Amino acid sequence: MKIIELENRQIFDIAINTLRSEYQSTCPICSHNRKKFKDKCFSWNNNSDVGYCHHCGSRFAVYKEYKKEKEYFVPEPLNETRLLDNVKDYIVNKRFIPQEVIIKMNLHSSKEWMPVVDKEVNVVCFPYYRDGKLVNIKYRDSRKNFRFIKGAELLLYNHDCITKHDEIIITEGEFDALAYMACGFDNVVSVPNGAKNFEFFDNYSELLKDKKLIISTDNDIPGQELKNEIVRRFGADLCSVVNLKDTKDANEYFQKYTYELKKAVENAEPVPIKGMLEIYSFRSNIRKLFEQGQEPGLKINRPSDEFITFETRRLMIVTGIPGHGKSHYVNDIIARLNILHGWKAAYFTPENYPLEYHYRQLFELLIGKEFSEQKCNEVEYDMAYEYIKDNYFYVLNEDDMKPESIIETATAFVRRKGIKIFVIDPYNKLEHQSKSGESETQYISRFLDMLSNLAKFKDILVILVAHPRKMNRIMGQAHEVPTLYDISGSANFYNKADYGVTVYRDRNEKGLINQGAIHFQKIKFRHLGRTGVIEFKFNYNNGRFEKFESVDNWDNSNWLTNRDNPFLI
Repeated sequence: MKIIELENRQIFDIAINTLRSEYQSTCPICSHNRKKFKDKCFSWNNNSDVGYCHHCGSRFAVYKEYKKEKEYFVPEPLNETRLLDNVKDYIVNKRFIPQEVIIKMNLHSSKEWMPVVDKEVNVVCFPYYRDGKLVNIKYRDSRKNFRFIKGAELLLYNHDCITKHDEIIITEGEFDALAYMACGFDNVVSVPNGAKNFEFFDNYSELLKDKKLIISTDNDIPGQELKNEIVRRFGADLCSVVNLKDTKDANEYFQKYTYELKKAVENAEPVPIKGMLEIYSFRSNIRKLFEQGQEPGLKINRPSDEFITFETRRLMIVTGIPGHGKSHYVNDIIARLNILHGWKAAYFTPENYPLEYHYRQLFELLIGKEFSEQKCNEVEYDMAYEYIKDNYFYVLNEDDMKPESIIETATAFVRRKGIKIFVIDPYNKLEHQSKSGESETQYISRFLDMLSNLAKFKDILVILVAHPRKMNRIMGQAHEVPTLYDISGSANFYNKADYGVTVYRDRNEKGLINQGAIHFQKIKFRHLGRTGVIEFKFNYNNGRFEKFESVDNWDNSNWLTNRDNPFLI
């Protein structure tokens, strides 16, 4: 934790045990100059986040570092907005967009360099405004290639309508939004870059909160994925879907059926609520299964891909004897899923408090070096900080560690940050409260159902780390390999898991050594893998799990600078 001395404004990094309300230690101001340098004269109160030295009288508080907001390039206001005759003919006669909508949305044309075709071409220009000020411009050529102004901010097309309406139509493209405007709808926006890269939604968690959303995405698999992401973030109870019948998108519907598009909005079908299912609600998944078959989950470029691949809507339970590397294994697979597939993660991990200790683990895993000023340079420090800040988040309320509260916060992270992984590490640090007359087995069953429902209905992977009972030793040294049945309390830890994994390290007469095995004891669905065992070496330089035979060629590379092929094993 960073603290600041309030009189001289000196800043110090100190390790504070945040699980206690009061914490005593040596003073960063005076202790090193005192004869009794080990005297714990410094007191810190975690409830009020203030500190005081009883020897020198120095007062301290939490240092709140100024976080500079990301700076975007702001384009100059438009002076000329001429529309070439052939472009105007295309918009009016091919896309059916009337002149008044073209003028209202300030559509124009220009000649711009398009990297895809590697030359200047005529383009349609879609200005993006916020509060009436130009923020970005999307350039779109006749082949549907597009680009934005480099360094400018991404936001929803027709952003300013959001504050004026309680009901918003969300489309997948600007021409779709213009078609709705042609039908008299002002309350329509378009995502900026089609059905991909949803990070811009992070800035709309509050602005779209409690709005009724009418979703009009394309009638294809990417369009359905965009629809699902909108529902996942903002809630099924607030969303309905326009039925575009036999057309690809709203503009094609408008070209074919003209002003019937207005009736299609009026007849938008509510997204099914949990417990209310109709076939059409998962028709895109049916079609995908029909066309592509049952695909495996996501791989993470390691030997375990033979046994386990990952998908959301699953509950993964990881166990192992304390000290054998469960948390390191979870960090390892999350880092790989994040780098390769963009899955952001949130942790409830009180065993890793203070959180800067967990940050150190993530840093070493990503950068490949020990977290210290002697081993890393400032570029690596800043690179890791920015990356971890944008991809890893934490759940912590010391006054309320009940499962229901933890799950509520995780749900908020889905909406605000788009997380795909939620970790509880470990199970026994939650404040479990069984109902009156409820046995331990019944409570654990209900608790695991809560996690499974969180995974299913928020489209995330939930990882639960749980300690086993005390395991017997074999021949006085090695312990038995625990299974999910050995987790104290209930066989439901095995029965209700989609993935069941045990991390086990070997030992010799001196204790634990840096080799062991990962046991994949349950893979519920065969398209996701199979049971089996892989041996590993634990890379004590950075916490990575290496191939067993690669001890002389450990991977100490920087994964963040080697994004195309980040894993050597």
